[in-house]
Amino acid sequence: MFDCHSHCFHSVDSQAPIDEMIETAISKGVKYMAFTDHLDRDYLYGDSIDKDIKQLDILYHIADTARAKNKYKGQIEIACGVECGFSKAAEGDYINLLSDCDLDIVLNSVHSVNGMDCYHSEYFENKSKKQAYSEYLLTVFDSLNAKYSYDVITHLGYVCRKAPFENKDMNYTEFSDIIDEILKGIINRDVSLELNSHNRGINTPFFPYLSIVKRYLELGGSEFTFGTDAHRVSRVNDKFDIVKDFLLANNQKYLNIYRNRQKIKVDLTKLK
Repeated sequence: MFDCHSHCFHSVDSQAPIDEMIETAISKGVKYMAFTDHLDRDYLYGDSIDKDIKQLDILYHIADTARAKNKYKGQIEIACGVECGFSKAAEGDYINLLSDCDLDIVLNSVHSVNGMDCYHSEYFENKSKKQAYSEYLLTVFDSLNAKYSYDVITHLGYVCRKAPFENKDMNYTEFSDIIDEILKGIINRDVSLELNSHNRGINTPFFPYLSIVKRYLELGGSEFTFGTDAHRVSRVNDKFDIVKDFLLANNQKYLNIYRNRQKIKVDLTKLK
């Protein structure tokens, strides 16, 4: 039970105490938990309606996570990371902020598309599903070439979470050309594809949609992390077994965790 993507009150969109998150994880048998709180510099540029959102105090985040890591040493491994919200305009910010930080893992995420977080209804105004999803996927493709160093591409399919369409599904066949380029880029860069269990209201057991994950496997992809994307205590370790069973059923023995920005493989066949 290894979670590479979780949040606590360090993130503006979570109120969960870090100690409570950790104690819940310990009670559920979690062995590794990374706190990858939001570094949302993408919101500072373009037409974002989130320009005034409180930014992560990265020094406090690192210090408080280190405190928790020491407090619970021997019970669970705590990792410190960040989730960078990609935008081309914010690349310089991330380079500067990450250069002096002692982190275990860096997630590369797309929330903002053309300056607007696609979690907001405004993003979808006057757009068809094809347009809304294609613009998102093109931004994900751009994010692969981010100038800052990262370890994981996260929640591929994020745009679906709040999509207003009757059928929200993002299936491989509908967007095969751009999805192939994204998956090939992930493989060529030797970064991990996250299997993200934050799927409330979405017709998939986890992100990306299964047709996309299966295409990744067909292309030779084999680098995965698991992330709950938990922002509250009730979602700690949510659906880990579903992801583990899927991987094993598809002849994938390993999940990746990260320590000091180094990839560590966990053998799923040896978990009790």
